[in-house]
Amino acid sequence: MAESKKVLAIVGSLRKGSLNRELAVAAQAAAPAGVEVAIAEGIADVPFYNEDIDGAEAPAAAVALREQIASADALLFVAPPNNGTISAVQKNVIDWASRPYGESSLTGKPSAIVGIGHRLDTTFGDAERAITIAGGVVPQGAVAEFTVASLEGKSPREHAAVADGLRSVIGNVLAAEPAQA
Repeated sequence: MAESKKVLAIVGSLRKGSLNRELAVAAQAAAPAGVEVAIAEGIADVPFYNEDIDGAEAPAAAVALREQIASADALLFVAPPNNGTISAVQKNVIDWASRPYGESSLTGKPSAIVGIGHRLDTTFGDAERAITIAGGVVPQGAVAEFTVASLEGKSPREHAAVADGLRSVIGNVLAAEPAQA
């Protein structure tokens, strides 16, 4: 029996009713057989990155986040557009995961980027730049944009095309070989 794979969804919105949070839930339901998609816990409790509070006594929420990322086979960044760029919440996750210098839990980690919104091109570009500078890898076919208009007022969980797109992205990110540090 093949070993199951774990994908950690990192949602860039803290709002419970966020379409992007619903997209992460849709990814859980759409995951291919043998794949578990877990939504990162405790992101709201992680303080903004500050090297003065990092190190041996780093905040417990930041340590737990790093452990969640390190234990995943791949990451699914669910990136809402915030003024045309990556959200502060998601950028903070990347900042904490990339530290301490030389010990990034993102190093070589296959990472996908998905989101719902308007003008996601700049958001996705900024997300990919931050992820790759921090050591992550965004493989070919591991990015998918879903427009608000395409949802026709429904939840992302109600669309077969969204499920198919998520399944494809998850498959592509897991098919990528982790880069060697």
